[in-house]
Amino acid sequence: MIQKVLLIGNSDGIGAAVTRALVARGDQVVGMSRSPSPLGPHGPTHIVQDISAPDYPDKLGRILVEEGPFDTCIFCAAIGSGLTLPDLSQEAHVIEVNFTAMVHTLAGLTPGWIEQGRGHFIGLSSLADDFYNTDAPSYTASKAGFSNYLIAMALKLKPKGIHITNIRFGYVDTKLPKASWKPLMMTTEKAATYVIQCLKTQPIQLSVPKLLGFVLYGVRWMQSIRVWLS
Repeated sequence: MIQKVLLIGNSDGIGAAVTRALVARGDQVVGMSRSPSPLGPHGPTHIVQDISAPDYPDKLGRILVEEGPFDTCIFCAAIGSGLTLPDLSQEAHVIEVNFTAMVHTLAGLTPGWIEQGRGHFIGLSSLADDFYNTDAPSYTASKAGFSNYLIAMALKLKPKGIHITNIRFGYVDTKLPKASWKPLMMTTEKAATYVIQCLKTQPIQLSVPKLLGFVLYGVRWMQSIRVWLS
């Protein structure tokens, strides 16, 4: 069945791969990002917008009226920023893009979806939501809030016919990962196949790859012991 999809953060990385996959399926896509569409001027409808800007909620509201209603929204936007003391100037901005903008997006969509009794929100989080990263605390903190919020909203909105899916990816071959060691890294095209799969299965949460998830869970366990002992 053809779906109308609002795709936030689709100019590069996983978002661009998902855009191409949706268009290939024949879905109707409306994209939004700070940069032009990855498919160029002849691709699907695309709005250039900074989702961390103060006018984003109002702009989103106009798009929902002019381009909607949407069956699904896929939130792919994310940035990272390494922390080098004493400069904390980008920490709040990372949280605004990765977490706060997602909350604004879901808030804009929810009233209409409740009225029509259906809707599906897919958010791209990270396995990094489960451990402390002193080199990029704003990124891991934003993803921890992201995952926690979406799971809670999934339970809250399911009785209304609205499905929420939180996808926790490990390393994906984008410009975002800065680590020198990136085990089990997947391509953006492979990541996109998991997103497309979730359009059908509508799980509350999907974590991939699972092996890396177990490893990071062990890292968090050791970190928790260190914090407790301190």
